[in-house]
Amino acid sequence: MNLTKPLVSAVIIIVALGTVFYLLHLGVLELLDVALPYNLFNFYLFGAISSLIICLTFITLPELLPELHDKLGFMFLFSIFAKLFLLALIFKNLLFSDTVFTRMERLSMLIPIFIFLIYEVLVIVKILKKHS
Repeated sequence: MNLTKPLVSAVIIIVALGTVFYLLHLGVLELLDVALPYNLFNFYLFGAISSLIICLTFITLPELLPELHDKLGFMFLFSIFAKLFLLALIFKNLLFSDTVFTRMERLSMLIPIFIFLIYEVLVIVKILKKHS
């Protein structure tokens, strides 16, 4: 039950994903000459922290409580909804303001969420394959 390697690798991958895609995202926005009315870093930070919590939880949970293995998929589904709810709660002043966002501004809010969501899905699939 040595979880050090998977936990450390998940942290490193999430930090690397966040850093690389944040810098790429900023570069593309600069190339397209788009100025966002919000701080893009906050969305990447939220995505990275929430993905860290989700991935670390789902990596350790099956090892600590093997009886929950059959319920991991449903728990992951719940975690996605909880993550979206927290996103709306944390960024409510921005998301529910009277500001009309362009398509690029709206897309820039969602890109970090989907980047980290893809990694979370890959982690869950690996865990489910390993334990089945």
